[in-house]
Amino acid sequence: MLSLTPIVTLLTPKPADFAGHWFRKVSGAAEFAKSHQGLPLPQCWVIRAAEKTNHIGFGGEDLQIAFDVVIAIENVRTQQVSERDDALLLYRQAVKTLLLGHDFNGALKPIQYDGGQVLDYTDGDIYWRDRYLINAMIENYP
Repeated sequence: MLSLTPIVTLLTPKPADFAGHWFRKVSGAAEFAKSHQGLPLPQCWVIRAAEKTNHIGFGGEDLQIAFDVVIAIENVRTQQVSERDDALLLYRQAVKTLLLGHDFNGALKPIQYDGGQVLDYTDGDIYWRDRYLINAMIENYP
């Protein structure tokens, strides 16, 4: 088991090389549950997706934690074709750059990207999720 709070903390400040507006808020699952209630966009949520373990002998586990980074941006019609898709791509690339290969401590292997998918396209917003994986060796010897 692992807290996702450090990931929220990592994604909260705007990267120096990001030209647009950064996320108004980066938060977790409880806030995501209220995400379709007219919140100002862009926003980002870090949500635990799954955990798998492979037991290694007595007191050892190879643990894999999957988490989603959900990005929501405004979906407004413009004169330029695919402008909103390009804007979403910029956010996704910035988040991926921050996370990919990041190692929070010696027990963890660097974060890996595991694909993404659209969650919702409406006339007003776009919700996209990218999945990331963290692998950790947990030893609990008495």
